[in-house]
Amino acid sequence: MNRREYCPIAASVEVLGDRWTPLIIREVMVGAGGFNEIHRGIPRMSRTLLAQRLRELQRRGLLTHEASRAGLSGVYALTAAGQALTPIVWAMGAWAAEWMFGDPTDEECDGLTLIWRTHQAAIPAKLPEARTVVHLVLTGAGGAQGWLDIQRPGITVCREDQGLPVDLALEADTAQMHRWLVGIVPFRDMVANGHARFLGPSRLAKAFPTWFDTTRFSGSLQRAEQRRRREVVTA
Repeated sequence: MNRREYCPIAASVEVLGDRWTPLIIREVMVGAGGFNEIHRGIPRMSRTLLAQRLRELQRRGLLTHEASRAGLSGVYALTAAGQALTPIVWAMGAWAAEWMFGDPTDEECDGLTLIWRTHQAAIPAKLPEARTVVHLVLTGAGGAQGWLDIQRPGITVCREDQGLPVDLALEADTAQMHRWLVGIVPFRDMVANGHARFLGPSRLAKAFPTWFDTTRFSGSLQRAEQRRRREVVTA
């Protein structure tokens, strides 16, 4: 007979103690609602396993699922219990950023996922008022390309060229873009070091970095860098 430990931490591990559940919560809490949206944020998770985990999270009372019309998957949303997990999931990321995080490896570089993350980091009030299409060309390990169709208050991510006029093109190294999006390196440093270049109006090029929030883990990353510098000095 398997006995469960009577402890709140043990009970939480039963819910969050696998690789994928916190990532599913992450996707829903940053705005993903449909099955395909959630999967685009966790592309290395099989669709079969994602379906199983979503059903389990519904069973545990962390997610609701509102059925849509025939042929559509419907919308997932966090319950009150699920919402209460969001600061915990963010805190897990902040802890890792300070103590367990570094520059991306070639294996971790994923241009398509990065483009998807970029749209999730958008600040609606900072997006351009007029419809703006940005063509992203990511190079190096994990390179990919995609289009951001920006129509305030949101962004649609396109993997294929929709034939829309491109207002701004950005070519950048995938690893460096990962570093920028999590808050390790300022965008101006990427440009100055030749890791990113724009083709298009200077007003859009200057504004582009301000459309996205890259500060979520910046405090934790700064503390990690300060600690590393102290360790070098005292070594």
